[in-house]
Amino acid sequence: MISVLPIGTSRDVGDSAYLIEADGTSILLDAGVHPRQEGKDSLPNYDLIKDVDVEAIMVSHCHLDHLGSLPVALSYFPHARVMMTDASATLAPVLLAHSVRVMERIRDEEGIAEYPLYSRTDVEAMTYIFQGFRTDKSFPIYSDLAKGADFQARFYDAGHILGAAGIYLETPSGNIFYTGDTTAHDQEIIPKAEYPEGKVDVLISECTLGADEMAEHRSRREEKARFASAATAVIERGGSVLIPAFSMGRTQEILAMIHAMREQGTVPDVDIYTAGFGEVLSELYDRTATRTRRMDPDMRLRELDIRPLPQNCTKGAHLNRPSIIVVSSGMMAEHTMSFRMAEKMLPYDHHGIFFVGYIDPAMPGHRVVNAHKGQILRMTEGGRAIPVACRIERFHFSAHSNRKQLMTMIENLKPRWTLLVHGELEAARWFEQEIKRQNLPTEVLILEENKKVLLQTQED
Repeated sequence: MISVLPIGTSRDVGDSAYLIEADGTSILLDAGVHPRQEGKDSLPNYDLIKDVDVEAIMVSHCHLDHLGSLPVALSYFPHARVMMTDASATLAPVLLAHSVRVMERIRDEEGIAEYPLYSRTDVEAMTYIFQGFRTDKSFPIYSDLAKGADFQARFYDAGHILGAAGIYLETPSGNIFYTGDTTAHDQEIIPKAEYPEGKVDVLISECTLGADEMAEHRSRREEKARFASAATAVIERGGSVLIPAFSMGRTQEILAMIHAMREQGTVPDVDIYTAGFGEVLSELYDRTATRTRRMDPDMRLRELDIRPLPQNCTKGAHLNRPSIIVVSSGMMAEHTMSFRMAEKMLPYDHHGIFFVGYIDPAMPGHRVVNAHKGQILRMTEGGRAIPVACRIERFHFSAHSNRKQLMTMIENLKPRWTLLVHGELEAARWFEQEIKRQNLPTEVLILEENKKVLLQTQED
């Protein structure tokens, strides 16, 4: 018997956390925070499993919706081993420490007394127990319980971001593969995902883009050409292009892409600027280059001609000459660099603001991406009124597999059970219907938060 219990959000992109129990051994997959909730409401329901002896916490990757509550999880399960890829073990302490700083700022600005959910001391104290593993070898998870079975585990490169991995577990009751966030196409820096060979018994798959019919029809090459054309048009008008980007993953991929475009002559030879936490993470991308799969093993972000944004950037002096500017936050959260720069650029018709990632409808970036010229825009409720004149574009450089790619993975892995997570209910239902339409020999379940599913094996 194998049981799977989501204690975080499963029918949306939220606080990923899944308790796996088989043969007397319990493993927690991921320990995230919900990006659209605050305080304790952002946490998985650890109280539901507080009496479980969790042998190990395995982290698929270092985006905070999969990593951000790890210190809280360890307060519940202090004896659990923490396992992730070698690159993630390098990234995790830096991202968790940064998360503490962000929570402290939100506490001070918005008065959320519950923040921070953990301290910098907590992060420093737990870092020594992180175990980093290669993605080309299996390793054992030994149970400390007399009745618990030992598992074999392996991480498979998931594409997505640096260190991202699918998690494969071999148990006496059957094998399990959790995709985490997976990308079945090459990006600028990180190559596409690798998957287990042969069939699996239980597949726990993300379905983020299941409701996006257009995603499978978009060509990355065509999207890059459209980006280059739009950027060139802005620059030739004497303007600058602002690109809000997530610090982890998207910033590094976009910087590498733009630099290559400039070298190839598909965008004009202008300064490329970056600033914020993404710069720190770019250094970690370089530091781990020799021990992770890369599209170009010799490329180093620090060796590219990319400049730090001047400290007086909020005054707009650097906008007097055309440039391309990549800064956080990707959704233009209030008080961030991209938010402040957008305020400067929106009223001028020679500038451009280009979005390259997901934007939550509740975030200021969503208001900006849907604005049109001539509109009076308030980026937040009660914010100042800004006349919109600049060029606003949205480009799709997703780090998630589209639904056709995920269907191919399901066909190849031939799971007995397919458990759908990490996507809106509409997205999960598309996969459920498509799997039935294709008559694939797998039982499909859409997991629900706080509800355990029991999977009967042939041997039981």
